Amino acid sequence: MSFEVSACVICQNEAARISRCLDSLAWCGDIVVVDSGSTDGTAEIAAAHPSKPRVISHRWSGYNRQREFAVSHCANDWVLALDADEECSPELALEIQTLVPAHNAGMFRIPRKNFLAQREVRCWSPDYQTRLLHRRRTLWDTDGVPEVRRPAAGFEVMTLKQALLHNRFRPYAESDLNDGATMVERASLLAGHLQHQGRHGGWCNLLFRPILTFLKYFILRGGFLQGRFGLVIAYKTTIGVMLKYSVLYGREELASGDSQPQAPTASAPPAEAKNC
Repeated sequence: MSFEVSACVICQNEAARISRCLDSLAWCGDIVVVDSGSTDGTAEIAAAHPSKPRVISHRWSGYNRQREFAVSHCANDWVLALDADEECSPELALEIQTLVPAHNAGMFRIPRKNFLAQREVRCWSPDYQTRLLHRRRTLWDTDGVPEVRRPAAGFEVMTLKQALLHNRFRPYAESDLNDGATMVERASLLAGHLQHQGRHGGWCNLLFRPILTFLKYFILRGGFLQGRFGLVIAYKTTIGVMLKYSVLYGREELASGDSQPQAPTASAPPAEAKNC
């Protein structure tokens, strides 16, 4: 190996999948598993794995904070960061092992292949994730949004070719398509991130973003090539966007008390729609 790489995994109640994840990381000399209070034996299974990871218990602190905590406990500066339902493919492992990072590399984005009911969701690819990163050259977002981080000044994001594998062997569960609690949590986090960026839940975003999302994934990304499966995936993706902008609208208007209709007066002009 041209440079040393650690791996870290964040997990909670992943007893059925943690071993497969750690199997895919066996080439790493240093592995850290951060468990956020599992009750199904995940931590014990991880501790007994032949790769001999260091298992640390840490209360869930949000997506970025939890991963930052895991990265900070790794022995090497370069870290491959995974979730317990992900695997490092053999091809990706070989690419990383033979990698010679440029002097200005701060992190690498990796294409991720996603699976639902053991079928690859091709219209979600390449789904780039910045999961190979230099811990001293990475700036972490503070608002808790999943996977928002950037390289420090003077460093850049590079791209790898081989893929991470996500949720590859999990059998179909109804929650795969009806994961209300997860979608609510994610919509809330992403709406907060948009609000922080100065985005609005105006007419254009509420009306056109979902339509454009459906067309993107079903037509442009080729979801139609997977038949009804691709159609359902496009629906699922569109619903996530609808929820995100609906929550943003609610924060801007309903929570502020502006939702009550007011009687028009002769001197007051009609209210203008919010900008997109």
